[in-house]
Amino acid sequence: MKRAWVVLALGLALGCGGSNNSSGGGGGNKNLANFQGATWSGTINTSVNCSGTTTPGSGSFSVAFSAGSGADLQYQSTAGCLFKFNVSGNTASLSNGPVSCSVTTANGTVTTTVTSYTVTTSDGRNLSFTFSGTASSGTTMCSVTASGTATR
Repeated sequence: MKRAWVVLALGLALGCGGSNNSSGGGGGNKNLANFQGATWSGTINTSVNCSGTTTPGSGSFSVAFSAGSGADLQYQSTAGCLFKFNVSGNTASLSNGPVSCSVTTANGTVTTTVTSYTVTTSDGRNLSFTFSGTASSGTTMCSVTASGTATR
């Protein structure tokens, strides 16, 4: 697969969650408990378009949201991306975009930049998400879209 490095790097940058346990943010009438707590685990489906060639991919998604600093929620991926979200109703939307981080693979360094990221849960047990942005390595720039579901 020509663009497998992008799919791999994207999975590392986004799908492998983590948590940042700082406190703050949140509050009001927002039910942040639907997002916070136990780790969400599920699948991610990606579509990477490089110079007109689209490569699909899939993998695991794992994330644990915590109270945000300057936002309602946040998590830091193992690749070092710090994603912050503000919640409205059942939807959390990226509030600190664009978010960029780099991952080194066997094929070189891939920089992923997320410009849009939305996470939704109405019951605190089932979650869906979508995001979009770019991935680049050297002179190759690709557009990336992804979606997935997770449970806990």
